[in-house]
Amino acid sequence: MRTARSRRAMAVLVVAAVLSLVAAACSGGDSGGGGGGGENIGKATDKAVVDPAKFSATTTALRIANPQWSSGVSYNPYSPNPEPFLNLSLLNLGAYFNTLRPGANPYLPEMASSWKVSGHEITFNLREGTKWQDGKPFTAKDVMDSFLLAGANGNSVWADMSGLSAPNDHQVVVKLQDWVVVDNAMSSIMSIWMLPSSQYGSLLPAGFDKSLLSYWHTYNFLNPTQESIKAASDSPAGKAVLTTGTNLAKFKPAKLIGNGPYLLQNSGVSGILFKKWMGWWDQKSIRVPWVQIVPASVTAAFGGLSGGTMDFEEFSQFTDPQVDKLKASGTGHYVFIPSPVQQESLVFHLGTYPYNLREVRQAFAYIIKRKQLTQLDMGGKLIQDPPAIAPDGINDAMAVPKYITRAQLKAMNPYDYNPAKAKQLLESVGFTKKNGKWYTPKGDQWKVTITEEAGNSQFDQDGVAIANMLMHFGIKAEEVNVNSGTYYNQMLDGQFAVTEWFMDWGGTPNPLADFSSTFAPGALPAWNYPIWYDGKGEFHGHVAIGVGPYADVPGLGKVHIAATLNRQVNQAPKSKWAEYTYDWARWINRDLPILPLYNNAFHEAYSTSRYTKFPPDSEKWLWTGLGGAAQPVTWMQAGYLQMKKGS
Repeated sequence: MRTARSRRAMAVLVVAAVLSLVAAACSGGDSGGGGGGGENIGKATDKAVVDPAKFSATTTALRIANPQWSSGVSYNPYSPNPEPFLNLSLLNLGAYFNTLRPGANPYLPEMASSWKVSGHEITFNLREGTKWQDGKPFTAKDVMDSFLLAGANGNSVWADMSGLSAPNDHQVVVKLQDWVVVDNAMSSIMSIWMLPSSQYGSLLPAGFDKSLLSYWHTYNFLNPTQESIKAASDSPAGKAVLTTGTNLAKFKPAKLIGNGPYLLQNSGVSGILFKKWMGWWDQKSIRVPWVQIVPASVTAAFGGLSGGTMDFEEFSQFTDPQVDKLKASGTGHYVFIPSPVQQESLVFHLGTYPYNLREVRQAFAYIIKRKQLTQLDMGGKLIQDPPAIAPDGINDAMAVPKYITRAQLKAMNPYDYNPAKAKQLLESVGFTKKNGKWYTPKGDQWKVTITEEAGNSQFDQDGVAIANMLMHFGIKAEEVNVNSGTYYNQMLDGQFAVTEWFMDWGGTPNPLADFSSTFAPGALPAWNYPIWYDGKGEFHGHVAIGVGPYADVPGLGKVHIAATLNRQVNQAPKSKWAEYTYDWARWINRDLPILPLYNNAFHEAYSTSRYTKFPPDSEKWLWTGLGGAAQPVTWMQAGYLQMKKGS
């Protein structure tokens, strides 16, 4: 499944702010020009400039399958319901990827041609000569306002910043607090949508930069308390941020004015049509004259790709039988690449007996066959999502061997299938087995309910398979589905004893962010106790897990989980990342507040019936785009993707 699926917008409450990729290593950036810096990795053979006026949209449009969207979509990317594939028209300062781009610069420069880091100051050099699709020049004013709009939407890079300025129309300078690890600020910056001041500038009150800086100063980002968070929210600055963010979310532009390679032609619930814009700075790289976004279910997307009427999809995971049929079509191709973030995990609510008992959670781990689970949930033997090597709370593709050595991983408990060990653990805390059935210490038959999201076939299959494994062991178990519209919020509210979700979503190359995203929230609703809760007195609120707030962490001793992670993730230099990652991984591997099942992966499919020269699977960065520019755009900038002769 796409990692984007679980990303949730958070308004002004983000805590694990700013974790990122690059910075000092990118002091020169890439220069502008065709092929995204002149690399042209794919070396497309068709060198002729593609003019959309010479091609029929009906016959040549690249058809991309996308889940159905509603009629209320907006051209505003900060809307709760934005138009699909806005990043065909709206590009950021740079494109960013889940798998690092090769070379010194993991970002692909777009509206910034380069950047330079000097101490705690980043200077972005904007691509000169670029313009908006209405003919107005793209300037530093647009970038400055885009930073402010992102702050209104909750981008906590403003907690890292001490100032923002524009020496001229083509440069923007970001000044960072002296405690900031510069590498940690770049991905938050790269995630900022570049929007035209002519459309959005009126939403910004005078002095809004000062409001943002004041809000985060009062918030006390590194050591927030309930009092400091409330003071920040109640302050004039906090009210200005809330009002501006609310107005931004409600804003519906009458027209999409982009800065990227495609112009929106028409849009509706039956489809969206984009036309190549010949005024884009790198238009020579764009070899697709038209792009059509087509609403499609998983079944329809599969049918279109296998039948040659669809060209690409990036949101659906096909079953193993579907993958076999797609490959057998001769033109269909399926790509699945392990993602460096997220593990599908069981989430235990420790406030519900007996999941407060570590021995019970460990018994679950010994009963569940993780490899078999990854095969069963997609209906075959193909392992599309690699099982967790040792349940440690961090994606294996992220951690091993860069932050956790193979020797360290081998020393952890793999929790291989071992019903005898599970039996021993349960009996040690008073459970008994009679006539093939397990009973609690109170003498009641133990009943386990695994709650899954309705409509999520993969999770549904997981729940059924795990329930069957538990029943085979003698535990009465069932899987139930809950409406997808309420499931996530109910889960965070602690309403379910055992659930499943995409965990360790840090979204950056800092591995500590994977832990902090789960265990270091700044506000409720949340997975676990927030930073400000010290364990004294009654906790007024609900969380999905409820471990801590203090824990004995190997290598660290007894620490406040959230506060320690928050400091580490924002201040620890890269030289300490591996050490701290291993500490937290050992804690989760021992205590299992969550039970990681398998690693997430990107699943995408394409057809070569009408288009050819898609990137090879080995170019993982091109298949794991997260934002800044649509994947087909970055493909073409790297020299891939073109129409078949005769199309």
